[in-house]
Amino acid sequence: MNNKLKKALSKSFEAPAPTRKKAFLRSIQKPSIGYFDFVCAQAAYIRKWVWLISTLSFIVAVIGAKFMNQDMLWCVSAFMPILALSILTESGRSEVYGMSEFELSTRFSLKSVVLAKLGILGFSNFVLFCLLIPFAYINSCVSVLQTGVYMACPYLLTIFGGLWIVRKVRGKESIYICCGIAAAVSLGNIILYQSSYVIYSEQGFIWWISALIFSLIGTVNQCYKMIKQTEELAWNS
Repeated sequence: MNNKLKKALSKSFEAPAPTRKKAFLRSIQKPSIGYFDFVCAQAAYIRKWVWLISTLSFIVAVIGAKFMNQDMLWCVSAFMPILALSILTESGRSEVYGMSEFELSTRFSLKSVVLAKLGILGFSNFVLFCLLIPFAYINSCVSVLQTGVYMACPYLLTIFGGLWIVRKVRGKESIYICCGIAAAVSLGNIILYQSSYVIYSEQGFIWWISALIFSLIGTVNQCYKMIKQTEELAWNS
């Protein structure tokens, strides 16, 4: 079919210009849900095992420190990557279950969903982190600052590596790799504590501060890139 015929057919069957389009769009009732209600609704969609892990970690820390007089710092520190895994699994959930394209076309887009889940889980984990610090500190031989840093490093390192994987790898494979990262960081934390006492000395604390800064910057950078990636998906859809 040549171009002249194509243009003739296009002109013959050209749709008429819409009339009263703006008035029609204004007459459509929009859902009366605000951003606060949207965030609360997203919290309800977070799977129960995520909240169960947070609750169990707090109960174990309380029982071990308060009633068994155990040094729970290294147990809690090794458990932090598992807690970080909750953010990784929820942030990549849309891609894993093939819902990303659908969520790109809704009123609250994929970007809003990801931001809401990261915000909800980030805030809840921060509250849990603050609650765990006193119980991890009770029977330990380090300061409160060191307790917080020893707990934060494996958590942030897991999120940093996991978010990078979630951005680069599609499908359920990303979740499996994230589980492997969390297990590796947790196991490495335990092995490091049992085999090297130098790094846990006052002189070695500077390395923990450096690792904390590196992991924090990397985590913020990966969160920013993930949001930008969802914006690019929306633009291309």
